[in-house]
Amino acid sequence: MIMEKIELKKVDKTIYREVLDNGLEIIIIPNESFSKKKNYYFSYGTYYGALTNEFIPVGKSKMTKFPSGIAHFLEHKMFESKSDLKPFDFYAKTGSYVNAFTSYKNTCYVVTGNKKMKENLEYLLTFVNSPYFTDENVAKEQGIITEEAAMNDDNPDYLAFKTISRNLYKLSPYNTPILGTVSSIKQITKSDLYNCYNTFYRPNNMFLVVGGAIDPDEVVKIATDTLSRFKLDNTSEIKVKHYKEPVKVVKEYEEIKSNVKVEKLAIGYKMERNKLPIKNKVVLDLYLNMLISLCFGASSNFREMVRKRHLVSRSGYYFQDVDNIITFMVEADVLNDPVYLKELENYLSNLKIDAKDLERIKKVWISSEVIKTDYADSLVDTVVDDLVNYHKVITNYVELIKNMNIDTMNKLINSLDFTNKAIVKVIPKED
Repeated sequence: MIMEKIELKKVDKTIYREVLDNGLEIIIIPNESFSKKKNYYFSYGTYYGALTNEFIPVGKSKMTKFPSGIAHFLEHKMFESKSDLKPFDFYAKTGSYVNAFTSYKNTCYVVTGNKKMKENLEYLLTFVNSPYFTDENVAKEQGIITEEAAMNDDNPDYLAFKTISRNLYKLSPYNTPILGTVSSIKQITKSDLYNCYNTFYRPNNMFLVVGGAIDPDEVVKIATDTLSRFKLDNTSEIKVKHYKEPVKVVKEYEEIKSNVKVEKLAIGYKMERNKLPIKNKVVLDLYLNMLISLCFGASSNFREMVRKRHLVSRSGYYFQDVDNIITFMVEADVLNDPVYLKELENYLSNLKIDAKDLERIKKVWISSEVIKTDYADSLVDTVVDDLVNYHKVITNYVELIKNMNIDTMNKLINSLDFTNKAIVKVIPKED
């Protein structure tokens, strides 16, 4: 079998790509350094996550809204089986590890091991293509996940995140946690799960990324033979509802009293993507992540200043990509609220990056790209992120990093608007 060879430029790495007749895209990352240990890592995923709650189910004609949290609920129910041998039991017997996760954009089922590669890959493809939902097991799961959701609402960090998301986004499903809410989880039915599964768990909407001590031809043969046992539909176009999120935040300020000793602060600065000078999504993501690293990373001047002055005990900073919106997110445990907020606002108003620091971090990032090729799980995760975010494998990260420059960074910084914001504070209850 002749597969497409993909060269990862400047890192001396070749990966392989095959699209099966049923539409499943397979990316294979063989690693010779793992040949003695026989380590491997599978990630079998679907382009379906918590963002997609309104769509036309396969075989239907009407746009239908489903309860929030259903993608995560479905991921849990995929570990059900008609037989007594459940996926966790199967992989425990083979000395392997299985898990799954749901994000806003995708759901993935992962397996790692160092023996019985064929059996483990066959079983992964089999159980994910064998949904088994009953009224009884759905009701049981509702009890488990609603309890988890209720417990999360008592967690101040989760409460801050949940509230800032709701106060930032009016239409986007980013306004609701991936888990859903107690109310939405209780609405999920067996029929809902089958509608979601049959629409999104189809080969042409899925991917399989495999890395480690594996033979590409063997992987493709196992996948082809295993999936041939199922009647897999790949004919219907998937139609989902898209939202144009308003730029204005929903609610600018909210204060919540909870059982906390230290105040929790969450801030979101919401801005229009089309006002940023970088139009290429891959390049924009690199620059935004570089900005975070230089301005808010562990060794940044701002982090050092707030630590020395005891303004926060913990803080995190990241950009969130929501279709037509880019949001800069801040989460912190605040020891001195007014001073920290003042220093943060002042810092954001005068963001500046030194050209020498940019060149230094670029070298670190390039080294990281090279080192990553020696680790199957790291490279598989990178490819999965590429597929989910860009629907293709990015082969030239080293070149893109090398081409980053201070002029483009400064143009980006000057285009960032930190005036449109929502603030949430979780403060201690009064004695």
